[in-house]
Amino acid sequence: MIKSPAIRGALQGVFLLLGFTSILLFSSYRGLSNPSHGPTIANQDLQSTDSPKHQHLLKRDAAADYAAALRTGEQMWAKIQAAFDGCARDPVENFQPSALDNGWTKTSLNIALDAPWRAYIDLELGQGKVPPADQIPFIDLIQDKEFRNKQGATRPVTYLVPARALSATGLEPARYRTYHIPAISAVIIKNMRSPAIVVKEIFRQAKQPNPPSNAAITNVYTPRLSRWSDVTWTLYQDLANTAQKGKLQFIGHDQVNNVFSAGVMVYIIRKHQPQGNPNARPVLPFPGFEFGVETEEGKALLGTPNGLGTAWLLYDRGGELGRRGLKVRIWIEGRDKLMMAFNMVPV
Repeated sequence: MIKSPAIRGALQGVFLLLGFTSILLFSSYRGLSNPSHGPTIANQDLQSTDSPKHQHLLKRDAAADYAAALRTGEQMWAKIQAAFDGCARDPVENFQPSALDNGWTKTSLNIALDAPWRAYIDLELGQGKVPPADQIPFIDLIQDKEFRNKQGATRPVTYLVPARALSATGLEPARYRTYHIPAISAVIIKNMRSPAIVVKEIFRQAKQPNPPSNAAITNVYTPRLSRWSDVTWTLYQDLANTAQKGKLQFIGHDQVNNVFSAGVMVYIIRKHQPQGNPNARPVLPFPGFEFGVETEEGKALLGTPNGLGTAWLLYDRGGELGRRGLKVRIWIEGRDKLMMAFNMVPV
C-alpha cells in the first residue's frame, strides 16, 4: 500500500470509459492490502468534463453502467459498515485550513442559494430552516498556484498556467465550488473537478499512458490537499463553530454533469417511471425519488463517481461523524438538470 500523501494525491484518478461495458479505476493508494479492512475500491470523488446531454446518454449501455455502479456501491457500503463495526480504517491525513495555501486560490462569493435547494432543505428540515444569506458562504476554490511538497521543494504546476498549457489543450483547471452551510449541516456542490482528473486529461491528451515514467511532460503534480472529500471536510470544519463540527449530514450535487453518474440516474428514473418511448427525455420534478442505501438503487447511486465522494468522506471521517445511515434523493430540474442529494442520517 502506498502511504505517501504526495504520491496518493498524484496517483488517484478515475478513467470513466465511454464505451459500453466498463469503468477503469485508477488508484494505487486506496486499495487495501489487509482483507480484514473490507473490499478494495478506488476513490472516485472526481467529476469528468463530459456532458450529460440527452442524446449522448442514449448512446451508452445504461444497464451495464447501472450494474457496474451497483457492484461498486455494494462494496463501498460494506467497507463503510466494516469500519463502523471495528475494522481498521485506511490512514487519513487531517489538514489545517492553511494547507489550502499550497496550490489553491480561495474566494468567498455572495451567491444566493438556488430555489431547488431551498425546497430540499424545507423538505428535509421543515419550513423556515434555510439560514440567512450571510450564513451560507459560497467558496470558490481553483488550483492555479505553485505549491510545495511535503519536503518543502517547490513544484511548479505547469498545467495550471492557462497561457502555456491549459489554453493550448482546452482543459479547465481543477475547481471546487461549494455552498458550505454548517448551520444546517449541509454542503451543496456546484463544481467538483479534481486535480487528479486534470492530470489524467493532460497525459491522455499527450498520449502518454504512464505519467510517472514519462519524461516528455514534467512538473505535473497534485497538492497533498486535493481530493474533494478532504478539501470539503477541511473547509467545513474551519467554517463550523464548536457545536457544528463533525455534524455534516447533507451533501447535494447541483446539476450532475458526470456522464456515468447521469446515465445511472436516468436508468433508475426510467426503471421506476416507464414510458412508451424509450428515447423520450425523462421527467421527474422535485421531490423526485428517494432511496435508502439498503436498496439496490441506493447502492447504485452511491457507486457513481458523484456518490463515491460522499462515501469516501463518510468512510474517512466516520470517527468524527459517528455511525450513519444513508438516503439519496434524485430529481430533474427543468428539462435536463439532474440533481442528487445524500442524507447521512445519524443512527
